[in-house]
Amino acid sequence: MVILEGSNKALSKVLISGGGRCNVTNAIWEPEKLVKHYPRGKHQLLEPFKSFNCRDTQNWFEKEGVRLKTESDGRVFPISDDSRSIANALVFKADKLNIEVKFGYRATSFIQKGSLWTIQTSSGDMATDALIIASGGSPAIWKSLASIGLTIVPPVPSLFTFHCKHELLSDLPGISFPNATVKVGGKPIQQSGPILITHEGLSGPAILKLSAWGARELHGLNYNFPITINWLGISEKELITAIKLEQETNPKKHVINKPILDIPKRFWQRCCELSGITSNRNYAEIGKKQIRKFTDLLLKLNVQATGKSTNKDEFVTSGGVDLSEIDFTDFSAKRFPNLYLAGEVLDIDAVTGGFNFQAAWTGGFMIGTNIKI
Repeated sequence: MVILEGSNKALSKVLISGGGRCNVTNAIWEPEKLVKHYPRGKHQLLEPFKSFNCRDTQNWFEKEGVRLKTESDGRVFPISDDSRSIANALVFKADKLNIEVKFGYRATSFIQKGSLWTIQTSSGDMATDALIIASGGSPAIWKSLASIGLTIVPPVPSLFTFHCKHELLSDLPGISFPNATVKVGGKPIQQSGPILITHEGLSGPAILKLSAWGARELHGLNYNFPITINWLGISEKELITAIKLEQETNPKKHVINKPILDIPKRFWQRCCELSGITSNRNYAEIGKKQIRKFTDLLLKLNVQATGKSTNKDEFVTSGGVDLSEIDFTDFSAKRFPNLYLAGEVLDIDAVTGGFNFQAAWTGGFMIGTNIKI
């Protein structure tokens, strides 16, 4: 077996993933729960996950000498917090199995001649009985696959943050809320979880999940769309009850200096400012109009997204080889039985948390144990 690596360095995406720590998988072991984290591919991955899932990935790396840890949110990393631990384990395993890696062989096209595939690369042509493509989201590879007749779903960005401006957000980067809810106006797209105010707008797990599940719809809107934010993830009744309780127990306290519900102080003070609550106003003095404004800012803030940002090093796309082209018992192309595809070359993508890597590990396992040569 020979691996053709287009770059001069092995596993470069693994090395930069997770901020250099490599979020190798997740702690969700049940296939039925695991597939819920895949906007595209959840139905097709259910059976493969029964053969090789997050637990199997952890066991494999532990067996190869990589000690792993599970963080509070379920993400799994090497204990070293160094992605080289993962990359080195894979390189050492390939070497142990006498798998040759040829660097600088960037594939440009594939031609099937009889039972053989001819791979045209930047460093010469090669022929093989079976061809495995794990190229990630490569436009050149998708173009080559389209040329042999495979259907390619046009790729669009996934996992991106939002550009947006609002007087409530101005000059408050770094402030976060752990249980926010965000929904896109006029679309059935909604997610909950941590949200972070940035210099450009909004980020955090809730925003990234929203971008993944709404990747195609938001692309169709040219990334210009309204969103509504409930910063606290609670009902209006719960918020008003909390304010009234404060009015009863601390009527003489200045509102601006006494945030409730663990709301960050700078954010609370901005809400006071925008609600017309002056610095010397106490809880006993705020009325229904100001409470209504507070409620709108905290639970129903309407913001216009005007663009997106992506991490160019950890770029994920929605799109790739149409899943109807693939036999998921071995990840082979139905019309080309000795052509196999795994990872982001397929129209499979997930939310953050190690799920995209897990789909790739599972695809690799299914190919490796079922390949017909």
